[in-house]
Amino acid sequence: MEITTYQIHNVLRAYGKQLSLNVRGGRHKSITATNRDDSVTISTEARRKAVIDKVTADIVEKVARYGPRNGMEQEVLNQLEDEYGNKLTFKQDDTELVFKVIDEENGEVTKTLSTDDSKFLQYRFKEITKSKVDANMLG
Repeated sequence: MEITTYQIHNVLRAYGKQLSLNVRGGRHKSITATNRDDSVTISTEARRKAVIDKVTADIVEKVARYGPRNGMEQEVLNQLEDEYGNKLTFKQDDTELVFKVIDEENGEVTKTLSTDDSKFLQYRFKEITKSKVDANMLG
């Protein structure tokens, strides 16, 4: 039996294809295994904190745009007013809330609070909202 160079060439080409497919498949498997090792697992507490932070940010943004519309939002504002000691109103100014003091008898704005006071009240507003969201979450 005579084997031609054409047949040898075909066998070598088929062998080369199989070899390259196995190498590629092996590389692909090792890359996939490496990617699995790089995955990050988030604890339940970290996920809960992330959800609380997201919900808090959404609520604060909604209240800043439209004012307190439901019971929890009004509770947060009431608690903030109790801590401050005066009735408050606010408006969105660029990226921050600007708080104003309301005269309880007349219902009129008596003064606009300083930037530092407004920043502190904004911080407290977020913290109170976060604690309310945390208390209302299941789990």
